[in-house]
Amino acid sequence: MRRTGVGLALTYDTIYWLMLGAGFVITGLVGILLMWKTEKLLLSFLAGTAVNIVLTVGAVWWWSSAFAGSEQQFSRMFGLFGLGVSFANNEVLLFFAQLIMKKKIGGDPAPDADA
Repeated sequence: MRRTGVGLALTYDTIYWLMLGAGFVITGLVGILLMWKTEKLLLSFLAGTAVNIVLTVGAVWWWSSAFAGSEQQFSRMFGLFGLGVSFANNEVLLFFAQLIMKKKIGGDPAPDADA
């Protein structure tokens, strides 16, 4: 029996980059949408951080189990380093995006026209 269809081959590299991208998008969406609705910087930042932690821990667990063994130590550590950098970048981008939103949403009160 011959397969004629085109299959989607998900390699470890593809899954890794999908996890990095999903972490960025989902963390940003949760944090920014919550900031937009509540206008509370700390609450929205903590919610985005919690999502980022959950996704990163899942990715770290998967990557570590996929590259278990002493012969794959370099690949495992290189991937974990990338996940750590991605986590830090997501946090910095989330914070500054929310800080900019806070300044635009909350802003300074309009000056009195009576003065």
